Amino acid sequence: MTAGNEGALVALKARDYWLFWCGAIVSNSGNWMQTITVPFVIDRMTHSPTWVGFSAFMAIFPGVAVGPIGGSFADRFPRKQVVLVTQALMMFAAIGLWAVWTTGAASPEAIVALMTISGIGSGLGIASWQAFIPQLVPPDHMFSAIRLNSVQFTAARAFGPALAGIVLAEFGAGTAFGVNALSFVVVLAALVAIQPRPVDLPAAPPRVLEHFRAGVQYVRQRRALVVPVITIFIVSFFGSSSVHLCAPFAREVLEVGKANFGFMVASFGIGAVLGTFANLAIGDRVRRSRMAMAGLVMFAGGELVFGSAAAYVVSLIGLAGMGVAYMFIAVAMNTSIQARVDESHRGRVLAIYLMGLLAGVPLGALTGGAVADGIGLRATIIGGASAILAFAIVARVTFAAMGPLDETVPTASPVHADPLLTNQPTIPGAD
Repeated sequence: MTAGNEGALVALKARDYWLFWCGAIVSNSGNWMQTITVPFVIDRMTHSPTWVGFSAFMAIFPGVAVGPIGGSFADRFPRKQVVLVTQALMMFAAIGLWAVWTTGAASPEAIVALMTISGIGSGLGIASWQAFIPQLVPPDHMFSAIRLNSVQFTAARAFGPALAGIVLAEFGAGTAFGVNALSFVVVLAALVAIQPRPVDLPAAPPRVLEHFRAGVQYVRQRRALVVPVITIFIVSFFGSSSVHLCAPFAREVLEVGKANFGFMVASFGIGAVLGTFANLAIGDRVRRSRMAMAGLVMFAGGELVFGSAAAYVVSLIGLAGMGVAYMFIAVAMNTSIQARVDESHRGRVLAIYLMGLLAGVPLGALTGGAVADGIGLRATIIGGASAILAFAIVARVTFAAMGPLDETVPTASPVHADPLLTNQPTIPGAD
């Protein structure tokens, strides 16, 4: 029986999941405030799309570099401890952003350095965060938990940027950075309060790279895992990265102000919320392959509308359409991976998937910013839309219209589990 048989919201009945979900939506809203505020202040300080793209690159790509370590951590140590430590690191980086801004010590270099620290914390913890979700609910409720995790993240993606636009206009960047720093307290308190279901961990784990390499081999042997990794990278590189160009697009093309910029990014988040609720409503009745193919075509269409928009309202419609489509794609990919991976490899497989997602956004933003300096923002964004549409055509032929996403195995039946399992390892200094 799947979660869909008992109701899309069934995972919220679990106390630990409910606490984690509430803490996460507050913290992620704060993170999105920071995500919006950083390119805004960088753009105002430098007036350079290249600097904006570089700041997005350095905020995320260091997380990709430490992805193998984070994936190995997720399968070597209790995931709650990993998430606690990495969230604390991100909180200290947020406090640093608030401090340099309010003391007048802010510079593009200082902001990028602190975002790099935050990115490293995120990269070390994100695989554990995703792999942690199934431990908070009964196995039969796993898909409900995965989809509801998408709800909280996308709700934060809508609320955080909208709040950032208001806070930037009324109180300034210092307040936005301060609110994000405080938001970490909520998720840290939730993590301390919950007691996740334990999973077996290696008593004598191999070296990190050897451990991670085994996860890569595990992925390569399963098309149902390879397809999501490739797809999410393409969508991130050519699509999601264009959202990071909203600041220069708002200033140079649409000529709108601070609050309008925040609502542009919030429109993507609002669309993502709508897409997530659509998944909750129909996700168990529509094949993942069909959801993903429809999402690719819709995303390309929304990005084309955004890139060619001559009016502010039209850009909001395009971004909202991109958000809806993104969730069709992302939920299909994420649930496919969670359905096909055994527990002993879950952290590393999710790390590989998330590395594709995380690498695509900063590389796309960095490339897009540089290309936009040469050919213009409109042409750059429209080019990204064309690339995603081309990939949809290729996927229909090469990946049998995303057919591997529909494969599934019982989640309670480990395949090729790692030997010598125990629950003993801990991270020194973690509670």
